[in-house]
Amino acid sequence: MWNDRNVRFVQLLLLLVVVAGHLGVTDSLAGAGIPTAGTGTVTGGGGTPPSTQSHVLSHKKVVVVGGGPVGLYFAALLLQQDPTVRIEILEQRTERSVNAFGLGMSTRMQHRLAAVAGLKEQLLESTVELPSLGIPMISRDDLSEQMKVFLEERQPSTACKMRYGTSCASVDFDQKHITTHDGTIIEYDLLVAADGVNSKIRQQLVTERGFREERYLQDLRWKALSLPKQPDTSLAAGSFKPLQHPSLASGRVLPKAPEGHTVIFFWKDHTQNNPDGVETKEELKTMMIDALQDKNRKLNLVRKIAGFGQSDDVNKDRTVVFDEVALQSCVEARAGRVQYLRLPQYHYDDSVALIGDSAHAFNSLLGQGCATGLDSTHTLVDALLVHNTLQAALASYSNRATVEAHAITELSLLSYALSGGKRMSFKAFPLLILNILRGKSLIKRLGDITVPYSQIAKENATLLKVCRREFEKKRIQY
Repeated sequence: MWNDRNVRFVQLLLLLVVVAGHLGVTDSLAGAGIPTAGTGTVTGGGGTPPSTQSHVLSHKKVVVVGGGPVGLYFAALLLQQDPTVRIEILEQRTERSVNAFGLGMSTRMQHRLAAVAGLKEQLLESTVELPSLGIPMISRDDLSEQMKVFLEERQPSTACKMRYGTSCASVDFDQKHITTHDGTIIEYDLLVAADGVNSKIRQQLVTERGFREERYLQDLRWKALSLPKQPDTSLAAGSFKPLQHPSLASGRVLPKAPEGHTVIFFWKDHTQNNPDGVETKEELKTMMIDALQDKNRKLNLVRKIAGFGQSDDVNKDRTVVFDEVALQSCVEARAGRVQYLRLPQYHYDDSVALIGDSAHAFNSLLGQGCATGLDSTHTLVDALLVHNTLQAALASYSNRATVEAHAITELSLLSYALSGGKRMSFKAFPLLILNILRGKSLIKRLGDITVPYSQIAKENATLLKVCRREFEKKRIQY
């Protein structure tokens, strides 16, 4: 039985192992990471000069549907290697989000960004440091905006044309052209789907071409709320505080550049667009103020041992300043869903590639989503540079990228060990301790760019089996 005596015993064990488990930790829940799966033509560390060699896409047309981080990274990386390629990017959004969520630029993520000369340095100018974890934070909107500016400054419009307020309505895979919602037909030699977890292109492949997908929902919804600059006596500029409230499953305060914070919060019940008891902005404000207080702070030992217990709690009452427009926008916004998406391959025939969330999606606990997207994109460009045909290049991309993306998708199921209640905590605790004593703490391994996700998954195979059984009990068919 998991009683007070058990808890005290666990706390004593924690004192013995927690220091060993956290030395050198730089990646975390808010961080993002990329495996180093395989070697190839494109490398990190400052970028590589354009090649004078002809490639499979030289002087050909690529259409990228989705102008988020992975779509823009694909364009920047490919054009750096082969400036003769003509790229057209379509992005539906035209305005920034009032409540954009933040991403952590971990060592792994920066390693991949460094493959494009000057990109990492430009992005770091729009970040704010997260002191408790030693990583810079950037909002998704700032990440996309700075990548867009980077491309516009370095590539002529003849090489990279960006069309905003435009989306894909349908694809003719046989004739190799897409039709936009305004009726424009755009031909392509390669179509890159970077249009997110609800990808129109992937959905059409599933319904018309027998494309297979394993897609589920978790019983969680989430939203993000932007906070203006807070008094230092309330929230420090680099705050990384967890939220605790009866209506919430979890949540965090994250620093935002150039000032202020972003609150990301999760709740259970996939039928509700807001947490229990929240229907107005005043009710949201009341819940947030209560969730940010330290008086009801509880220690989750399994979470602490796994490396997700960092915070800046100081046991005090907090006065919180809000932006009324952000509050109203948050209440009215459509809640995000926590999804699990796994595909057996990331390409179709010799003309379609899927990258980012259109190819793989998972729980954000490990903070690896955007970074995994950059890594699979890096693998795609690498394959396009070394193979003589698109068919061979795309097949190679699928074979290489799925290994690591499947591994991190499976690792994301560790969320069930960290938030699955006392029964799951009792099962997970000894397995986490064992890896720490072996010098293979989960967080330390995620922070090591020389260790691929597939290796980390092998090291946690027993724990992942336990978590998968829990996932299979609780998952919701999409």
